[in-house]
Amino acid sequence: MQNKSKAASRELPKVVLSDHVKEIIVNEILSGALKPGDRVVENSLARRLGVSQAPVRDAIRDLVLLGFLKAAPYKGTTVRSFSQEDLNEVYLVRAALEALAARLAAARIKEADVKALRKILDKMIQAARKQNLQQTAKLSNQFHETILQIAGNSILYNVWKNMEFGYWTQVTARMSGHDLEAQAVRHEDLLAALMSRDPRKAKQAMQRHLEDLGNPVGDLPPDAD
Repeated sequence: MQNKSKAASRELPKVVLSDHVKEIIVNEILSGALKPGDRVVENSLARRLGVSQAPVRDAIRDLVLLGFLKAAPYKGTTVRSFSQEDLNEVYLVRAALEALAARLAAARIKEADVKALRKILDKMIQAARKQNLQQTAKLSNQFHETILQIAGNSILYNVWKNMEFGYWTQVTARMSGHDLEAQAVRHEDLLAALMSRDPRKAKQAMQRHLEDLGNPVGDLPPDAD
């Protein structure tokens, strides 16, 4: 057990914060190493990772708030199962936040921003064609975060960051059954809407893009004007 803890500790950054622990827990949930109903015990996890209990406690608390774990009196903390209704709820909220961001970004976007988004999107499509789900989800989140940054509203950006939508992107990619490349290519419509510099068009494109991703498996409808 001691050797296992030391090995895990070497794999983590020197300064292990709750965000790193949180990412480990989420990755284990997404990979199936932690299954719905499995208990997440603070001291056991801390020992396994070779860290103190404080960052583990903070990570567990955050993941309960985000909906990945659930805590019940006398039962402890367990992994939640995810339903289609859960995805719908997440994406309705996300769509509202990011539709506002797209509206603001369309009025502020510069050529350098377009080039940055284009570069991310090209990498995303390449990753999707290789069926690299984790990398595709990471690049998708980076694409959306860049739009939030272009929007220039610090309160909106901070709210979005605190919601940790990047984790839910991976959940959606695994649960929805949507074609990975099709999901990536649909970002072309978002980029085109932003390049139009039309706030209303950009807002509508983002709203459709995200609400559609919360829908059950099936053909994704194209973004239309």
